[in-house]
Amino acid sequence: MALNDPLSIQHINVEASPATSEAVEDLLKEHYYRVDPAEYFERRLWGIIALAELEPGSIKWDPKDTTSLFGQFKAILRDKKFALDVPPGTTLNSKTMASIESYTLMQHVIETALRLFVAGQERVTGNSPMTTLLNMRQAADLREPIKPLLGARARNVVESVMFPAELHHEESEHSKQLMRRHLDFLTAWLTFFARFYSEGDFNGAQGNNQLKHGATTSPRDDLAVALHLADAPPKSLSAKEWSDASAIINAEAITYVMQHRAGSNKIPGLILRTDNSDPATNLGISQVGISIVRSLWQMSRVVAYPLTEGNYDFDYSPMPDELFAATTKPPRSIMQTLLQASSKPKKQSVTARRKKLSGNHRR
Repeated sequence: MALNDPLSIQHINVEASPATSEAVEDLLKEHYYRVDPAEYFERRLWGIIALAELEPGSIKWDPKDTTSLFGQFKAILRDKKFALDVPPGTTLNSKTMASIESYTLMQHVIETALRLFVAGQERVTGNSPMTTLLNMRQAADLREPIKPLLGARARNVVESVMFPAELHHEESEHSKQLMRRHLDFLTAWLTFFARFYSEGDFNGAQGNNQLKHGATTSPRDDLAVALHLADAPPKSLSAKEWSDASAIINAEAITYVMQHRAGSNKIPGLILRTDNSDPATNLGISQVGISIVRSLWQMSRVVAYPLTEGNYDFDYSPMPDELFAATTKPPRSIMQTLLQASSKPKKQSVTARRKKLSGNHRR
């Protein structure tokens, strides 16, 4: 494959790479601290708000402006025709699209904050969290280390991760008071994030996983779900059941299917789950999470570059109860069992299989 062919990869001479682990770590730090992850999330947040506020026909595409993104996009596709006055699809409007995007952003921010927190538990002075983050490949690598956030010692765990004993900061009483409020803020929200993500609690991470594959719907009054089995009649939700569900899911929502695991000796069942996905609430939680991501990122930089003074941005408001008191649409969910988990069929012994085969052979 020639250089600059599609999918071409140019390998840098290995001999020119760093020869020591210290040199490798220096490159990792340079890479990791080049861009503030909080800024990346914040730009996505403002983009979602802009999306939700769009009115039909409010954007005028100029096909002749070759410097615009649309102009470059159109040039790549050459002679393909676009109906610029027709929206791209009719099953979503700007508000429901924003509800999906805001849920995805919220879950992404929550998971990032939790990953940075877990990486902070294993930090090494002089190193970035890059190597630890790269090694968090299995679900258990995140789900297990966040369990202390759900226990009675959550505040102590957060304090030990966020504020290493070697950290020196302003010693005024006012500063200490602000940092205590900040620690309360971090503990409350990281505990909420752990509950939201945890499989044994809200398990909100499942929704994001389905969203990535487009497996989403919005609940409607005329929507009926039926699973017809050979030995059971179809079952649909009654009008009252939908009415009761609507009182819980009182905003735009995402609906997805998840497995119901009931033990190693069981075949998983299926659950249809609908999560409240109010964009304003999702984005409010996301904005809080973004500030915590920034705090975690900045504190990891302090650890990665010891003896270097740096600024630390921190928040202490709103607390979770304050945020949820300000909205009538907090994270809530309803679940409908479609298929119960069942026992795995017992494996036949070798002798029984042989007898069965022998009987079939005689017939």
